[in-house]
Amino acid sequence: MLEAPMVQLPASAAQAFELVLNQRDASFLPDGVPHWLFLDWLAQKGYLLHGSKRDDITLFEPRPPHDLSPDAFSKRTGVFAASDGIWAMMYALRGPQVKRMLNMALQSCTGFGFGEMKYFLSLAPRSGAVSDGRTLLTPGFVYVLPPDGFIQMPAYDWPGLGTVQEPHWVNPNPVEPLMCLPVKPEDFPLPVRVHHADRVDALCASDPWGFPWLCKNGA
Repeated sequence: MLEAPMVQLPASAAQAFELVLNQRDASFLPDGVPHWLFLDWLAQKGYLLHGSKRDDITLFEPRPPHDLSPDAFSKRTGVFAASDGIWAMMYALRGPQVKRMLNMALQSCTGFGFGEMKYFLSLAPRSGAVSDGRTLLTPGFVYVLPPDGFIQMPAYDWPGLGTVQEPHWVNPNPVEPLMCLPVKPEDFPLPVRVHHADRVDALCASDPWGFPWLCKNGA
């Protein structure tokens, strides 16, 4: 699992981010500033984020998700969101040629709270061989949601990792977004692995806590 790159933002960036949020207009973002940094700033201010391929959503309705993880929280009927911009971008950038996405964002308990967020993303193509998962990313959108009514997934014990916490939130009620931010594959700051969907599905079924279920050669 990887950490976000260290980036030193100019002092003027915070003012620009405030303007984008107040105007609900992404065109005010400074040139050359990756969009994930604005999303990270929003998450730090308490806003939640939802990635999508659509740019026309005016109301998010609760729905049951398709989820293969072993926890019950991820199977609730509701509106799901993340308190982390990079994780939300994974869902926004997932292209139509992706058969299955294997992803995670989590913090491990250090004994003095939770440490830095760590990420993992691997995509399975619908057909053919792909050497770089980034070729499966396509433009998408990240919605900014108000935190009211959302609850975070409780911290839990992961065999082999200890106590972990995910930036994973759900609201059982409809949610009206505050704004929509377009994102592109080049905005994503991390490498993207590839895997075989059917093989990983079978490994997941036999060992629910074996994430990420990839063999040593990444197949």
